[in-house]
Amino acid sequence: MKKNPLITGLVSAMFATLATSAWADINDVRANLSKLHVPEGFHVEVYAEVPGARQMALGTNGNVYVGTRGSKVYAVVDKNKDHKADQVVTILDDLNVGNGVAMVDGHLYVAEQHRITRYAAPDFDLTLPFKAMREIIYDKLPDKAHHGWRYLAAGPDNKLYVTLGAPCNICDPVGIEASIIRMNADGSQVETFAKGVRNSVGMDFQPGTNTLFFTDNGVDLLGADVPHDELNAAPKAGLHFGFPYYAGGDARDPNWKNKTPPADVTKPVAEFQAHSANLGFKFYTGKQFPAEYQGNAVIAQHGSWNRKVPVGYQLVRVTFDAQHQVKETKPFIDGWLSAEGEVWGRPNDVLQLPDGSLLVSDDYNGVIYRVSYDGKTHSVATTGAAASTASEANTLSGFVMPESVFATPQGVTYISEIGEFGKLGDGKITRIAADGTRTTLADGLNDPKGLDLFDGQLYVADMDRVVRIDANSGAQTVIAGASAFPQKPVFLNDIEIDGLGNVYVSDSGDDHGNGAGIFKIAPDGKLTQVLKAKAGIKRPNGLLMDGPDRLLVADFGTGKLFSVQIGGKKSNVTLLNQGFGGADGLVRDANGLLYVSDWAGGNVWQLTEPKATPQRIIQGYQSAADISLSADGKSLLIPDMKAGTLHIVPIH
Repeated sequence: MKKNPLITGLVSAMFATLATSAWADINDVRANLSKLHVPEGFHVEVYAEVPGARQMALGTNGNVYVGTRGSKVYAVVDKNKDHKADQVVTILDDLNVGNGVAMVDGHLYVAEQHRITRYAAPDFDLTLPFKAMREIIYDKLPDKAHHGWRYLAAGPDNKLYVTLGAPCNICDPVGIEASIIRMNADGSQVETFAKGVRNSVGMDFQPGTNTLFFTDNGVDLLGADVPHDELNAAPKAGLHFGFPYYAGGDARDPNWKNKTPPADVTKPVAEFQAHSANLGFKFYTGKQFPAEYQGNAVIAQHGSWNRKVPVGYQLVRVTFDAQHQVKETKPFIDGWLSAEGEVWGRPNDVLQLPDGSLLVSDDYNGVIYRVSYDGKTHSVATTGAAASTASEANTLSGFVMPESVFATPQGVTYISEIGEFGKLGDGKITRIAADGTRTTLADGLNDPKGLDLFDGQLYVADMDRVVRIDANSGAQTVIAGASAFPQKPVFLNDIEIDGLGNVYVSDSGDDHGNGAGIFKIAPDGKLTQVLKAKAGIKRPNGLLMDGPDRLLVADFGTGKLFSVQIGGKKSNVTLLNQGFGGADGLVRDANGLLYVSDWAGGNVWQLTEPKATPQRIIQGYQSAADISLSADGKSLLIPDMKAGTLHIVPIH
């Protein structure tokens, strides 16, 4: 019989960790921790060695119960409460994919592939005969291996929630397949809570609303970047989340496009890079982390198994506004995937300890990490380019709100200085010669921001106009005043010039994206709008040519990275990546590596290509603004606007 290569590949990927006789050596794992990119003041250490560690649940006495995709469930004991495990006890070893674990009223619940069982009082005595004490509370789960690892969550309504993945890549689900069910703690009153859920392996309830949030992984085999993985919210029972009519997000499988989805399909509240495999997560409610982490969802991205360029392998944060709506998605801890595409760890689930630290399971290494915060500074790891903080870079100071920088091949550097924000006439362009001498090239500007150089002329986005400045004499010419635009400019921000001399300028609009757009100024002075407000990019900021008729655009409002087709009658907007906070500057080096700055968070990320998993290489600035390359291409030039400094950070 000829083997189906798809099924063979899927099964191999599913059980790769189970087929391994030994997990990574613990000393190797500890040594690799230095490769992680961790926010300042945070620390990651190994909490316990647990083979195949998957979902985790916290007991009343601090014991941590850990499921696996094999036959075992473990109890991890920290007797002296020093935040390091003293003992790992195998309490069950005869399970059929004992992945899901939850604690309810002192009872341990385990979700196997085919059933849910309950075990009394494990916190009381871990030597009890749990097999003999087993209570089967529900035994009608679909007994199918594909997506057969179940996930459990105890709800604020005292009910047990269970995820049931579709037994396929894409197909018509049967019965309760591709759903989330809930039941009473004794297994009674079983009901389908949510439908159209392809493969959720993470649930939690949002503090303040008690809404169920869950991750869902999109359909495979449609492409490297299609469809997106999802974070969904289910404030009530009976909602349908699209599968199989939607493969993930708005994407449709070609074989399902002609099938009519149910009315009122509930769309995801956040989307992630396709195949990043977003699994377990927790809403952070502890007091140990800084205040801005309160209410964040911390999600474990297990990482891709079916992508030529790997993505995921990190922890991400989803932040929310005062109305409990998703605000942005950003990396929290990354580095389990190197810039060279080498994987050494796979985060799987997240659990909060009573002291406010987080545990993160890793079934690739067979360990559980502890993430803690003490506010103390520590060294930053390197991956690919040299990771840096503000204090480590070669720094020039004395600037007043430096926003953009450009270096010529001759070693001359130009910097736009806003001065007092909103004050007319106090902005200027500073020129730094190759020998370090500083002079003012042009003054009397308003709020100069993005700048670029073409044919000996600097072009500057100056609040509501575009100004051309002779790079030698400093003579100024307004090439597009406020009246030249189709509507009054709100916040002209970045400048990019193509090889023909066409000048592109972004208008970030107001805080809500009103008035936003991208404009093109031809060499003959003709101004046209190539992207309008409400075209899919909330607040366009950084611009970078990506071919003769395409721009990369950083969205300051959402932290997303887009591609915009600027040729033809209609601009085509494509989401490429996200999680860049207040996305600002874009630059590409001679090796094709892309860099994105985050004005709001003071970070800079490196990407091997626009859709690749971002690697944070710089952190700790007050406001990393519009970045550029040094004259020799070996360093990044990073204006820290609020700090009034310019940093030169080696990248090669």
